[in-house]
Amino acid sequence: MCSGRMRCGWPLVISPCPRVMAWYASLPRAEAMQKRITLGRVHPEDCDAIVEAMRNPEMSRWLTSIPQPYGLNDAARFVAEAGPGEYAIRVDGEMAGMLRIAESFGIWLASRFQRQGIALRAAVLGLSRYFMAGAEGIDAVYLNGNHRSEMLLSRLGFRAGAQVTAWSRAKAREFPATSLHLTRADFAARHGIALHTPRLRINGFQPGDLIDLHRIVTRPEVARMLLRYATDMTLDDVAPIFTREALTPPMRLVIRHKGQVAGAVGVLPGEPPSINYFLDPSLAGQGLGQEAAGAFFGEYLARFDPPALQAEVFDDNPASARILRNLGFQREEDAMVPSLGRDAAAAAGIYRWRRKR
Repeated sequence: MCSGRMRCGWPLVISPCPRVMAWYASLPRAEAMQKRITLGRVHPEDCDAIVEAMRNPEMSRWLTSIPQPYGLNDAARFVAEAGPGEYAIRVDGEMAGMLRIAESFGIWLASRFQRQGIALRAAVLGLSRYFMAGAEGIDAVYLNGNHRSEMLLSRLGFRAGAQVTAWSRAKAREFPATSLHLTRADFAARHGIALHTPRLRINGFQPGDLIDLHRIVTRPEVARMLLRYATDMTLDDVAPIFTREALTPPMRLVIRHKGQVAGAVGVLPGEPPSINYFLDPSLAGQGLGQEAAGAFFGEYLARFDPPALQAEVFDDNPASARILRNLGFQREEDAMVPSLGRDAAAAAGIYRWRRKR
């Protein structure tokens, strides 16, 4: 795909094909979601798959620094030297390619995993982690003529910059290339968390949502189960709590049911981060809270791979405790927790989810 200036010179590599522009434009986002795409460390047992992929002539055509012929020793060296910003892309647990997000961006996929939306999804996961760590931007380079790389970078939000050249180790000469840059703001505008479930849409806050959210959180039965809301709060009091942030914490995404605001779900920064959610009481008893929390929880884990998450639940809110237990949270502490919706601190449980390794 694209020629990011990367160790071992593996840029974005997906071999070009006719009608690629139309294919990328029509690709549904859900297509990639049908497969479980994860990012993780590359392991020595991945060497055979790497060698098989690198021996495809299209790889040496678009990757600028891989040696040819490519052997097991080359793959072993690559695995041993892989840095923290280099991820193995796995599809349903199977090694499919590599993603690097460090001083520059690059990706390659084995040919049988191409044309399925996997590169886009993997890139979104990796870039979400990169911007979560505080980065404001990242560069990429692709060799001119690699139209699929060009289109992928465009979909991610990269903007073209200067015309440059890139040295091809396999061809032993320079090739014309294009440099690009992606800002956090451009990425967030395109790839902030937005989810569709069978009955719900979950996406970023819009100013028009405020009236409905205020109505819900100031209801006594809702405010007393949360920490930051009181029944007498005004619109101006509530407004700063909800922002358009939909990429990294703190975020509060809006839950929508049948086109109407139904509640919110999100996460606050901390050690560990705290997941939170609420639902309009008129929709209780339909499983919508579990549907919303489960969808958000799954996406948050996929994007950021946190070691742990936390939630505080009052003892008189068994429905929320049940949602968390269904997600794998365990009650680890008892506490007296204050709420602006209560006259005094009340008994609560501190629930935590921990990543299994």
